[in-house]
Amino acid sequence: MATGLQTPPAVNPDDPLSAKQIVTEYARVLNRDLERGIFPVAADSLPFAKPTIKTAIETSLLTLVSTGQLTEELRDFLETAYVSLADYVPADLVQLMREYARAGDDLAADPRLAREKTTGAAWQTVAGGSRLAGEIARNIASEADLLKTGFQQLLVDGAVQRQQTGESSTRGAAS
Repeated sequence: MATGLQTPPAVNPDDPLSAKQIVTEYARVLNRDLERGIFPVAADSLPFAKPTIKTAIETSLLTLVSTGQLTEELRDFLETAYVSLADYVPADLVQLMREYARAGDDLAADPRLAREKTTGAAWQTVAGGSRLAGEIARNIASEADLLKTGFQQLLVDGAVQRQQTGESSTRGAAS
């Protein structure tokens, strides 16, 4: 087999070591996208599928909680990374949102009176796409809210699990 054609090793987002690798690669992409400041972003730009990244973040979070290694800085980072998954959407929706934003910018920059703008392509794009663009934005916001709530619940579950593990260890030592 040619050296350049080797299959990459399979990743398992439920395995803490593999999850760390997945989260690290996603963090590079997320940091790049945050620096660019252009959202939403096409999901196909992610290094792994969204569900794989989501599971890897969950695995990493629960591992860090269970080992007592979760710092506030790591928690904030993982929460941002988790919630930011909502900003990664299908490429066709990204294109639609960018065309809508571009048309809005074109309308704002057009020096003509409002009634004269209504015949232009930018007006047609904004008028025709506003409902759909709003729906896309609402869906992204809704997914972000669900992810944030899910992350908070994972923290609670991890803390409860750690406490129960600690209690059973203490009982075992006392016997």
